[in-house]
Amino acid sequence: MNKLINWCCSLTIIVALSSCIGEKNVDVHVYPIPQQMELAGKWITLPTEGFQLKGNGELDVDAVEVLRNNLPITEQGGKEILVKQLDQSDPKMQRSGAYTLDVSEEGIQIEIYDNRSLFYAAQTLQQLLAQEGKKLPVCSIKDYPDVVFRGVVEGFYGIPWSFENRVEQLRFYGRMKMNTYIFGPKDDPYHRSPYWREPYPEDQAQNIRQLLAEAQKNKVDFVWAMHPGMDIRWNEADRIAAIKKLESMYDLGVRAFAVFFDDIEGEGTDATKQAAFMNYLKSEFVDKKGDIQQLILCPTEYNKDWAKTDYLDILGDHLDPFIHIMWTGDKVVSDITHEGLEWVNKRIKRPCYVWWNFPVSDYCLAHLLMGPVYGLDNNAVSDMHAFVSNPMEFAEASKVALWSVSQFTWNMAKFEPEQSWSLACESLVPEAPEAFRIFCEHNADIGPNTWMYYRQESFRSADLIRQFEQSLLGGTYLPKEAKEITALFEQIEKAPGEVQEKSANRELIREIQPWLTQTRNVAMAGKATMKMIEAANKKDKEACRTAYKEVKKALETIADFSRPYRRGEQDGVRSGSQVLLPFIQNMLVHVENTLLPEEQPKERPEVLAGSKAFEELACYTEDDVVGLVPHFPLVTIAPGEYFGFKMEDSKQPISLVYDLRKSKAKGRALQGSIDGKVWFTFPKEAANRIDTIPIHDTRVRYIRCLNQSNADMSIGIGRFAVLTERNK
Repeated sequence: MNKLINWCCSLTIIVALSSCIGEKNVDVHVYPIPQQMELAGKWITLPTEGFQLKGNGELDVDAVEVLRNNLPITEQGGKEILVKQLDQSDPKMQRSGAYTLDVSEEGIQIEIYDNRSLFYAAQTLQQLLAQEGKKLPVCSIKDYPDVVFRGVVEGFYGIPWSFENRVEQLRFYGRMKMNTYIFGPKDDPYHRSPYWREPYPEDQAQNIRQLLAEAQKNKVDFVWAMHPGMDIRWNEADRIAAIKKLESMYDLGVRAFAVFFDDIEGEGTDATKQAAFMNYLKSEFVDKKGDIQQLILCPTEYNKDWAKTDYLDILGDHLDPFIHIMWTGDKVVSDITHEGLEWVNKRIKRPCYVWWNFPVSDYCLAHLLMGPVYGLDNNAVSDMHAFVSNPMEFAEASKVALWSVSQFTWNMAKFEPEQSWSLACESLVPEAPEAFRIFCEHNADIGPNTWMYYRQESFRSADLIRQFEQSLLGGTYLPKEAKEITALFEQIEKAPGEVQEKSANRELIREIQPWLTQTRNVAMAGKATMKMIEAANKKDKEACRTAYKEVKKALETIADFSRPYRRGEQDGVRSGSQVLLPFIQNMLVHVENTLLPEEQPKERPEVLAGSKAFEELACYTEDDVVGLVPHFPLVTIAPGEYFGFKMEDSKQPISLVYDLRKSKAKGRALQGSIDGKVWFTFPKEAANRIDTIPIHDTRVRYIRCLNQSNADMSIGIGRFAVLTERNK
């Protein structure tokens, strides 16, 4: 990641003009950043007699409403807002949403490609006007989106967004010039099995009608997705059922559709049958309607890591060119690069439809992903037909990332991740922007995950903390840095309260409330840690012991708070997990090893490495979780070999949680033992890769995974841990 923005500079300028109005400097903001913007250095006052709105033909009513809400428009206005069609000589401007905007002392002229263009020009005028009230800068803007279709796919596992969430999201997309919303929540039964063949009940159908109206008002394509692959039979009955379901959605007003074949096994994964099915929908539904805007396929092999067959080539050869194919990158969760998109485009014979799995957190529910958007190649503009972001189940919190997605997809060349993130925080919590930035930067870590995807957390303070820690472990205490870190923890402690108290966005506060509390808990542990280290430096053993106990108590508070929020195999609520908590835990160990050896734990978890392939395994214990440090590279273990761990006697096991890459339940045994000699296999039939298994005998202290087959087994450890409670 590039070095973060210079925080001494202004964090509020995207397009800026310093112009004197009296003694005041003025910043002019437009987001997304226009492709071209020229500022004359002058301002005009809105005419008291108003503007006349003139145009050739009927103007879009929604765009006109935005204009009327912001500008004085009257029948006999003294100046004109003239709307006309764009000159067709510039091919870059011949795309939906392209517009020019000229503001002068004579009036305002807008040139448009379509209704969406006028709506976007109106949004730009609204932003310009908001900065000076009754003044507009004299300017000339030429603007168009880099990516034709850009927006969001609600495609995560877990609790779908509420109707109210979706309405607000559609309004947000309109303001941010995003034009696509794909409705595909995995836990909507009428999108997926068991009811994908059935029409929605009337109450849900009415909600969709209202969402479609809101989408149209904000110039967003509402794409309804069907996910039939789990139980599709590839017969005439299912083809007819699919057409009937699409017809029912068409009758509600849907004019854009997707079909998902992701995350399935078995008969539904056949590329030839998928292509034939999609072509059938194209000929028997799309072509006969004549007004369908998009038809999209999410394939089964939707990332390079999984593309091990000729599946993509079959789609490329047989799928109708009108149908676009989704792609998540080199892995399920990964950066988006020119090279990666070029690779898949050659296979599918068309620019791909990027489905970016960020900031989705259904695989790391303990974390909020509130950091900057980066890892997107701004040289990939010609490699993609569309770009949609898969968000978190928290709609308002997701806006931090989605704000930047709108910037990237509109104007890649001028997109700056750190600046965009800072502006997103300011835009979403204008009442306390710096406090919200502090909260977000310490809630950005994904944690260990099977995709080995990384996001930087605590990025403004990581270097300071690591420098202090390395120096201390080397024998040198840095008093200046210690004071700065203490001040940092004090600042972090105050930020959640300021955000909670001042933000007008109460839905956002509701969503992030557990993490606000946990961030404050971590900060309190950090303050106690710095007291402990200062006392240790002075060789004040009693003061150090008192602070040490305070730190231990604070860490217990963090664990106790987190526990009720656990969901299945997922941890509860984690904040500061990449830099702050490891620092606190490392300082505890440092004090135990130097000044307070009598406080060292009498027991620690131990690795059970019954295979040379796993000799480098390590254990961890924190927040009432004991387990193996993830080992993502695949290794091969022979028949009879195993890996696992022994937990501390002070812990009471609740359940085993695991994510074992490339693993199959057949031939594998997940086992427990009380004494490490007599083993039993957990009675629950385990899933292939990800699952949670309850542990009913609290005496169990040993856990392992055994290859009980007669063949070698490839396996990788994304997660292998036990959720515990302390023995009472």
